[in-house]
Amino acid sequence: MLTVSCAVRGGVPVVTDTACDWVKPIYLTAHDIDVMDKQTKRDVLSHNYSWDINCNILVKTKIKP
Repeated sequence: MLTVSCAVRGGVPVVTDTACDWVKPIYLTAHDIDVMDKQTKRDVLSHNYSWDINCNILVKTKIKP
């Protein structure tokens, strides 16, 4: 005997992206820049660039004039 049932699923689940809530740009002082090696400066620049591309637009759209 074959038994078939249908389940009714609720609405479509809502996915909320919270990655930009905990990622922030890295701010440096003049002293930080003086003492960092070249690779660390590149890493900070890369991090800040990625944040700007992926998250900054979200920050700008949340701010209402």
